[in-house]
Amino acid sequence: MSSNIRVERICVHCKEQFIAKTFYTKYCSHKCSQKAYKQRIKQEKLEKVKEEQSVEKKVLKFNNISESADIESLNKKTYLSISEVCALMNLSDSTVRKLIKEERIKMIRLGKKHIIVKSEIENLMK
Repeated sequence: MSSNIRVERICVHCKEQFIAKTFYTKYCSHKCSQKAYKQRIKQEKLEKVKEEQSVEKKVLKFNNISESADIESLNKKTYLSISEVCALMNLSDSTVRKLIKEERIKMIRLGKKHIIVKSEIENLMK
């Protein structure tokens, strides 16, 4: 089935103008189509690797926090860092920071370090 339709298009890959015989044509040639396909596959692989690395980083960070902070030793402390509060309350870092921003948990800043009084956490639980 031949078509008499002629549509001027711009190639998605090489950005050159060409005449397409269908409305769905994206590339000016088979060669451009192949190059775009290979580029798309390569990009998908890179995104997959980045996603896996970010998930691994989050898991490692969570494991380091929970391993380094025993709950018994945290119960004895009167002043806690954000990561220790996360381990003690089993919350994520972003949740604790949101509670601080909403001023539901009051904290003291010493330089770049955030210190939270344990009584603030106990008041939050009530």
